[in-house]
Amino acid sequence: MKKRKKTALRNELVKEEKSFLRRLDDKIGKLANSIERTRIDEYTSMVTKPWKFFFFNFVVGIFRGVGIAIGMTMIFALIIYIVGNILVRMVDLPIIGMYIAELVKFVNQYTNGIPGR
Repeated sequence: MKKRKKTALRNELVKEEKSFLRRLDDKIGKLANSIERTRIDEYTSMVTKPWKFFFFNFVVGIFRGVGIAIGMTMIFALIIYIVGNILVRMVDLPIIGMYIAELVKFVNQYTNGIPGR
């Protein structure tokens, strides 16, 4: 009788241990996938090779700067175009019209590239 109880107890412990190991294996697999998705190997290679890290950030900075410059140029060109069209329509105002007309002439001369500047 005692042997049966010991065997039954041992079998139960083995089942619990296998269940625990399966859950642990699943958790370790999820952890490995998470680490793989974070690309920690690339990060450690950047930290261990500082010149590669510097070069990468330098190139990224250049591209960001060029992108910002192009984007801001386009935005300012659009704003100047819109404001110019609004100012042309406001020339008909009696008092402000003279000043706006002068401003529009100045802007047109500047954009057309009058020689002598």
